[in-house]
Amino acid sequence: MASPFQMARVAATVASGGAMPQGRWITDATNTRTTEPREVLAADAATLLGRFMREAVTAGTGKRAAAAAVPMAGKTGTAELADAPSHAWFIGFAPYGTSHEGATRKIAFAVLVENGVYGGTNATPAAAEIVNAAVKLGLVP
Repeated sequence: MASPFQMARVAATVASGGAMPQGRWITDATNTRTTEPREVLAADAATLLGRFMREAVTAGTGKRAAAAAVPMAGKTGTAELADAPSHAWFIGFAPYGTSHEGATRKIAFAVLVENGVYGGTNATPAAAEIVNAAVKLGLVP
């Protein structure tokens, strides 16, 4: 079992080349937890995983996330339940690659739609909307 916050950290680790950021809810001066990211995945493995995540958006089950304003990478998921419709997942990051306007800032996210059945159907459009909002706010180039 994993929480959406934990899964967003997984996506952030891939996006940062294998360095897992410390999980924090608040990133302003009131939060004294400022430990630097630590490498948990080799950079070449993170690059390969990121490429596979990009392919999930361009040619796989995450195609509905391709509507985002910037290139994004992600992975769909479906969490089956015994007595209810499955939960729909999508984790990812944007922008994909460093060539997008020289991007050094990225966002990572996890979308969980309870009883949404399939990640590719219900969670990916929500992820694209989140990325578009981040672009509009200037959080990602």
